[in-house]
Amino acid sequence: MTATTEPVHITSGDTLAWSKSFADYPASAGWTLKYRLINAAAKIDITASASGADHAVNVTAATSAAWAAGKYSWQSWVEKGAERYTQAVGEI
Repeated sequence: MTATTEPVHITSGDTLAWSKSFADYPASAGWTLKYRLINAAAKIDITASASGADHAVNVTAATSAAWAAGKYSWQSWVEKGAERYTQAVGEI
């Protein structure tokens, strides 16, 4: 079963997977969910894939292994064409 919330901790070299659902911004209607993780060493962008109406976030183990250790601030948003709406912010 895939998680429905963003991870609180990430271990380098682990696969990351979660799913988000937004009634007002379904992937099936062309909305794309994106994340940006930022710290002093890096800026990491993640784009979710459509899974029906849901947004599936998948990061491979090889990708997370390359990320610098540390605390990251993150923001998620949905976008479609020229529209963009922030959905959440947090820290990992």
